[in-house]
Amino acid sequence: MATVWRWLSRLLLALLVPIALFAAIWAYGRLTSPTPAQQAAIAVMQQDDGGDTAGENGFPLMMALPPAPGPLPDAVNCGNSADAQCIAAIEAAPEASAAAIEPFRAHLEAAARALRAPVFRDRRTNADLRFDDLPPFQAVVQLDSLRALDFAAGNTVGALSAACDDAAAMARWAATPDTLLQGMVSIAAFRQHSALIADMRRRAPGDALPPSCVALTQSPDAAAEGLLCPALRGEFRYQQRTLPSLETEMVAHGDNAWAERLTPLMHDTEWMLGQTARAFSAACGESAKQAAREDRAVPLTGAEPRWVDYVAFPTSVLLADIAMPAYTDYTERQLDFVAQRRLLAAFLQMDAMDAALTPAQRFEALPETLRAGPRPLRFDASSGLLVVPLRGRLNGPGGGEATLPVPVPVPPPAA
Repeated sequence: MATVWRWLSRLLLALLVPIALFAAIWAYGRLTSPTPAQQAAIAVMQQDDGGDTAGENGFPLMMALPPAPGPLPDAVNCGNSADAQCIAAIEAAPEASAAAIEPFRAHLEAAARALRAPVFRDRRTNADLRFDDLPPFQAVVQLDSLRALDFAAGNTVGALSAACDDAAAMARWAATPDTLLQGMVSIAAFRQHSALIADMRRRAPGDALPPSCVALTQSPDAAAEGLLCPALRGEFRYQQRTLPSLETEMVAHGDNAWAERLTPLMHDTEWMLGQTARAFSAACGESAKQAAREDRAVPLTGAEPRWVDYVAFPTSVLLADIAMPAYTDYTERQLDFVAQRRLLAAFLQMDAMDAALTPAQRFEALPETLRAGPRPLRFDASSGLLVVPLRGRLNGPGGGEATLPVPVPVPPPAA
């Protein structure tokens, strides 16, 4: 009997030692997280980019927009395509277009006020995703329909001025957004407005260029506007606010009691946020600014976890590996935005040049810093288009191109 007990004791000890070792590693991983590297990265991501600017906050304005009367009809929804011919579509059926768009005027003008506010920050510190409605950004994307309607109705200067005010505010949103979503929406809306502004100038070349459009002739600062850091800081704030409620919701609605009990042992929100911060922080700092100046995308590769993290946070490690590749294309989209800013600035500068110059001469007269650089603009004489290549996958295979027509010379007045 003593022999049997001795062997059972040895077997029990053989089982307990690995369990105790595993528990010790798990505890060590938990007690040493967040790591100094994660803490430093979190501090970088918690800095606010322009959030303390004085003035009206557009976020509550956007959340309190007058309700839209319904979906904007496709026939007049210029936001369906960056190359949509807004004005032509409205002119094809002016009365029907006005009847379709006018009921949205209060909704869209309120969105424009929120867009142009000097501050746009969600000040909430926590959120329950069941009630955390996102701002109705679709209204910003639809503003070009309203501007096109006013232009087609004869208010050419007022519509152009409003469109340039919108575009300048969209550029500010893209440079210092509150969330990554807001940044990407504003980049798309800016491209739409660029096409609309160019079309307005083509149709009414004799109108004086409003001051709001003159402001868009300046070359963008790539180190500021091409930096994805502000958008990722916003994304990090959003995750800090929403991940806890999201995970609580997932556990509460799970149908596996064991999974519910094991989740806190295998996953930790703070560790995941620290690991996310380590990846995101690569988009911040002087090296990232220099990369933006050189039109180089900064890879957002996730930092390799410690070996103990695979024991202490196995689910978190898996989730972080799944989530991070989704961000790889956003750095390219941000740099594409700078290219589109340069394209519109070049168009407006050429528009203001001497009408006696040919399109090719106007293009050559552009400042070297605007026309050339690491992603040079191109003038296609056969199509009469200004062209800049894009790299974001959202634009299709190879990134595609952004184009604007060369401004039409205004003939001198008859003697």
